[in-house]
Amino acid sequence: MYSRKEWLLYSAFTCLCVEDRTFSFFTSIVLESIGGMRYVSIGQFSESVMQMVLSGMLGKLMDKEARKNVTITILLFNNISLFLSVSCFLVSISKFEYSLISLYFSIFFCSLNRLFLNAEKSLLSRDWIVKLCEPSDISRQNATLTGLDQLMNVLSPIAVGALVSSVGIFHSLLVFACGSLITLILKSIFLYSIYQTNESLHYKRQLSWLDSDSFKSHSSTSISLPTEEKRGVFATYYYQKTFLAAIGMSLFYKTVMGFDNLAVGYAKSSSDIPIFTIGVLRSYGSLAGMMGVISYSLMEKRIGLINAGFVGLIIQQVFSLIAVSTIWIPGSPFFENNSEEGHSVFIFLTAIATARYGKSIREIEHNEIYLGLWCLDLTITHSMQIHIPETERNTVFGFHMALCQAFSVPKELLVILFPDPSQFYSYILSSYFCVTIGQLLFCIYARNIRYE
Repeated sequence: MYSRKEWLLYSAFTCLCVEDRTFSFFTSIVLESIGGMRYVSIGQFSESVMQMVLSGMLGKLMDKEARKNVTITILLFNNISLFLSVSCFLVSISKFEYSLISLYFSIFFCSLNRLFLNAEKSLLSRDWIVKLCEPSDISRQNATLTGLDQLMNVLSPIAVGALVSSVGIFHSLLVFACGSLITLILKSIFLYSIYQTNESLHYKRQLSWLDSDSFKSHSSTSISLPTEEKRGVFATYYYQKTFLAAIGMSLFYKTVMGFDNLAVGYAKSSSDIPIFTIGVLRSYGSLAGMMGVISYSLMEKRIGLINAGFVGLIIQQVFSLIAVSTIWIPGSPFFENNSEEGHSVFIFLTAIATARYGKSIREIEHNEIYLGLWCLDLTITHSMQIHIPETERNTVFGFHMALCQAFSVPKELLVILFPDPSQFYSYILSSYFCVTIGQLLFCIYARNIRYE
């Protein structure tokens, strides 16, 4: 049975996931309706750049302040930026004299919203959850929060599509404007109730959970390294025991083998696969991710944290190889002029959807990843949660998010500059190379942990 504090945290996190999934999907619809894929790409690129530049610094500021002040500030900036973005969109679609200026303002506020929304997600799922539950229960809590996020990822496109089809974009914007204020009130109530009844949230320790090789026991130990105030953001990140695993995880973002807008665009331009079929495969990918979350929770208890990560690694590697092999399968745009005949693209989509069992790479709206990856992603995240001191947790996760975006941005720029489907094979090969390097770094980290 779940406790009251768990139900309150799940409720607040669900409200946050609803904001994330619905508004990110709705934003792509609005931008496409206003200016086509060009504005969608500009919006996606601006979000990545803002997170790359500001996530680390924002995390460091969050670590310097009390949780109460940080939570209030993040909540306000998240929902107010969402409201301002919707307001600017309303001006843009109204064809006023300053509609183009308001459009760029709306893109800016969307990027700002994404920055603080991810900060709020990290605060709840990387910091609060560690303080509210026992170390032995962290894997179950991570799996539950991830499952809620994936459930909203499945349901939100359906709900937004039905809303836009029923009332149109203008009235849908009004719904989102009201919704941003409602979710702000609900999250404030839920989180305030948790904070007032759990004194562990009122302070931060310069301590971390340092586990044994099997991750079955825990102990608290003071950090002997220089304090966070005496180190820069990168130094704080570098001195963590999980540095190699975190770097490997960030390399996963340098991929086009995620069921994101790039993969959908590749499928639409390179084959005659119906949009409905692509949508079904994308939903299958989300379900595969949920299966990975459930499997991870069970495997972590039975075979240990690191071994659960290796299961995800193997699944990810197998289906990544299948995705790479589609370059030489009939129907590939690389070898054939009539690329609409053959099963290359369909197999590619099926492979990257199945690979989501092991991980979801960046669910920062436009990149979602793999079946084998969920297990590996949760393993690395869990390791970071138990090894990073409380006073450095937001700094490390903030810089980690910025680093992930730094690996993602070059890929997006290359696709914008060289969008021809016949060149997509080079992106697939480079993606596989980066993912494999990331897996090797995780293996080195796992070896170091077991020999300590």
